[in-house]
Amino acid sequence: MKFSGIAVVAASLLLAGCVGLTSAADLGGRCDVPQHYSIDFARWDEAAQQIAHATGCFIVMNTEATGSVKPNPVEGVFTPREAVALAIKGTGLRITQQKPNSISVK
Repeated sequence: MKFSGIAVVAASLLLAGCVGLTSAADLGGRCDVPQHYSIDFARWDEAAQQIAHATGCFIVMNTEATGSVKPNPVEGVFTPREAVALAIKGTGLRITQQKPNSISVK
């Protein structure tokens, strides 16, 4: 079976869309070590603190501006980057910068 370049690109984009936010670049730091999460907090600052303390991945944020946002629950094995992305998905918050040992959220 022969595929055109357009079909291969379209299929790749479709598959990339299925992966979603849980696909994050591995920068080789503390934010890239998978672990099991079972978090469900009423406030983003509480969820961020739990992720940071458990992993050593520093989460940079303005708690006055973002702290009271309701995050999503995170259940399963993820890197801290993936856990943050899942927790803030659909909340209006976003990851603005990523370094090996830190993630910035606004």
